[in-house]
Amino acid sequence: MRGVGTPPTPQPRSSLATTLLLAALLLTSVFAWFHLILSSHHSCSQTGSISSSNRGLSAENYPSPFPWQPPDFSDEYDPFPSFTSSLLRSSYRKPLNNTGLSMRNIVFGIGGSAQLWSQRKEFIKLWWKPHRMRGFVWLDEPVPATDSPDELPVLMISEDTSSFRYTHPIGSPSGIRIARILVEMFRLGLPDVYWFVVADDDTIFSTDNLLRVLSKYDPNEMYYIGQYSESHLENFIFSYNMAYGGGGVAISYPLAEELVGMFDDCIQRYPHLFGSDDRLHACITELGVPITKELGFHQFDVRGSAFGLLTTHPVAPFVSLHHVGVIEPIFPGLETLDSLRLLVKAMQVEPSSFLQQSICYQPKHKLSFSISLGYAVQVYPRIVSPRELQKAERTFQAWNGLDFEAEFDINTRPSPSVCDQPFTFFLEEIHWEESADYIVSLYKRHSAIDDLKKKEFCWSHMFPPSKVQQIRVVNRPLDWHWYLVPRRQCCTLGDVTDKVLNIEIVSCTQGIVIAS
Repeated sequence: MRGVGTPPTPQPRSSLATTLLLAALLLTSVFAWFHLILSSHHSCSQTGSISSSNRGLSAENYPSPFPWQPPDFSDEYDPFPSFTSSLLRSSYRKPLNNTGLSMRNIVFGIGGSAQLWSQRKEFIKLWWKPHRMRGFVWLDEPVPATDSPDELPVLMISEDTSSFRYTHPIGSPSGIRIARILVEMFRLGLPDVYWFVVADDDTIFSTDNLLRVLSKYDPNEMYYIGQYSESHLENFIFSYNMAYGGGGVAISYPLAEELVGMFDDCIQRYPHLFGSDDRLHACITELGVPITKELGFHQFDVRGSAFGLLTTHPVAPFVSLHHVGVIEPIFPGLETLDSLRLLVKAMQVEPSSFLQQSICYQPKHKLSFSISLGYAVQVYPRIVSPRELQKAERTFQAWNGLDFEAEFDINTRPSPSVCDQPFTFFLEEIHWEESADYIVSLYKRHSAIDDLKKKEFCWSHMFPPSKVQQIRVVNRPLDWHWYLVPRRQCCTLGDVTDKVLNIEIVSCTQGIVIAS
């Protein structure tokens, strides 16, 4: 330790020489390293690649982690020829234009059979518009030509499908024929097609609502649009991600084009499947296209009375209704076909609001009103919340004949006791009031409910038939914005005149939860 004032000790001369020598060696090493790198790069750039003899471990002699040899994905080898996209094979297609989508841009493919044609054709006549629409009914064999060509789609005979394997133990090979309707329809080469819609011959469509729903989507993209079944067991057996063909399946042109190139090879891989819907779904799944669900497509895998379903339609445009020949007549006192004629009339008078549910209350008399436009009005003798009213009353059974709550993949509620049952009014007449630009529908009281309540001694004096025999509902058509952002309509109760209660359906304004 140096003391204060002690002069510093001088450095020896040998330290400086050592430092200079180390610096020189470092510079020499750096120069040699850069020279080696640059020489190697120059050599590689001249040869273009490193030869396998200089790699040490090449792809050929490197131990593979897999017990199989990976395929050579070169241009000369296609490992999955049936999966390869036709679009990748330089097949240019002019982009489609969705501006002003019309019914002429939609082609229907309806699956039917010669055995049932005499009955099922009457269902198609109810909604088919020959001069506005294009489509075909595909039958298994010819039928006598007894109808005017202006009443129905063009009748076609499906190709022979006996060469395709079918191994399902209880199904029918006709599922293969129905599944190929899309392929046969596409190969007709019709111009200006944006969408193909496949369905069954016992399905009714609101073509106006179908057009507006499809107008939301870009037809240049691959779309597979539909809805699953109402019955839980059906979805469990088949799929929750499958569009059920009875309710209708909409397929955009690009997806149809892609399917046609691989469909026959694809369905040979699925001989064990049951029907047509699951085959179509399997092949679309191979292409990686998911279902786009639209609540207005109705497979209607139910039996019995569909009243509970029709009075609680989702807040979405009604598009289709399947199994119209299986369910009970929709209106009391009418046969199946006459009931459907009345329902279709209401659907065509004003499609946008058809079957849309509106809810009102009369707190003074503790009455709840549930309106299913174009079908029925229910008046409950108590206050029932909207959350309960939008659940379907189980007036129906699942496709397997059971009616437990767990049998359905929709929200349901049990039928109330006789005293709590609503007074019901069914559609009697509907028309446009053109001078005022609104729709008027008239609903007649169903006396069977009143008689039943009398027998059970639970008659309500708040809504007796002596005061109200009919309900008159006035509503305006919904605009295009509702299709994009749907919302349940509100309503207001009016006066009773000559035993007719007046109700007006209105758009819910800001801040209104329930209009009463």
